[in-house]
Amino acid sequence: MKKAILNLPTALYTGRGCRSGLAECIPQGAKVALVTDKGLVGAPPLDLVTTILDEADISWKLISDIDPNPDEETVLRVVKAVKAMKADVIVAIGGGSPLDTAKAAACMARNDGPLSDYQWEGKPFANAPLPLYALPTTAGTGSEVTGVAVITSRNMKKGINAREIFPKAAFVDPELMLGLPPYLTAITGMDALTHAIEAYVGLGANPFSDALCEKAIELIADHLPRAFSYGGDIEAREAMGTASSLAGLAMDQAGLGIVHSLSSPVCAYLHVSHGLANAMLLPHGMRYNLPARHEKFAVVAELMGYDTTGMSPRDAAEAAVVAVEDLLEELELGSAIEEVVHNAVDFEEFGNNASKMFLIRNNPRGADSKACRSIFESIF
Repeated sequence: MKKAILNLPTALYTGRGCRSGLAECIPQGAKVALVTDKGLVGAPPLDLVTTILDEADISWKLISDIDPNPDEETVLRVVKAVKAMKADVIVAIGGGSPLDTAKAAACMARNDGPLSDYQWEGKPFANAPLPLYALPTTAGTGSEVTGVAVITSRNMKKGINAREIFPKAAFVDPELMLGLPPYLTAITGMDALTHAIEAYVGLGANPFSDALCEKAIELIADHLPRAFSYGGDIEAREAMGTASSLAGLAMDQAGLGIVHSLSSPVCAYLHVSHGLANAMLLPHGMRYNLPARHEKFAVVAELMGYDTTGMSPRDAAEAAVVAVEDLLEELELGSAIEEVVHNAVDFEEFGNNASKMFLIRNNPRGADSKACRSIFESIF
């Protein structure tokens, strides 16, 4: 059967203060495993959520031993803690790492066998997962609305795809994002932009996902520089939270492509954050795909504020790449990217790794290991 154009089982709450609805979702007497990362322990976003649980007299226990780019060991560590406390519900707060870890752990807490069976062999989950509620503190991954948990395995970032992976509900509250530092605002925002652009030009794009992508691109272009310049801009934070979820919905329905495929070895071998890897690779992936998607890239340029009137189709499409490069400069990501590209890499290994990613099958232009290697050689 053909994949549904829209598959949206997660209840999505957005807007300032929407986190307050969390308490209403948790049954009376339930034990909550509160999953986050060490960076949020003692930080205002976590305090805002624990206050809601405390005021509702909901019992909770913190699990914060989450690694960036989480692997199977990280997931199983959380599963062990969840089982030890006999949790009835999981609440995940943070960026992509704690959200993806919690999504995988919610399924594995009620299903047997190694994680690799579900991740690599496509084994279906026999039992329903623990109820999971997601509260993102970054506007980037869109993980709160997707049916995939990305876990590092075999030196690759590999998604576990299943309907059971979807959170039961997500609360995209901009007030949880106010404390995000400028650098993290920049790289997570570029992650969301990458999701929107890749889903927009990919083979799986359709009119519904295109509408989500176009709005996400427009919101990011207008509001990411504002959120970066002044983290307390609640309007910009709210717009970015919306854009991130829109892009997450779009990528989950339409797929991604070469940029995320290229980022896999960069993250796995160089231990670079997913957002920074995507920020670095996005212009290169776009330029590679220009011949296959002139018209759509011209629209991207317009959405990002570039007037393409009178330009040739090729020049209008190229303007989209320039727009992204200009945004990276405005977000002051040049020095961070320079640090990454000075690494010595195994071009053949990186090219082979990227070309084996499932996501690359959705790319509008074919990309084998030789093509991927060529891109890496032009970057490093």
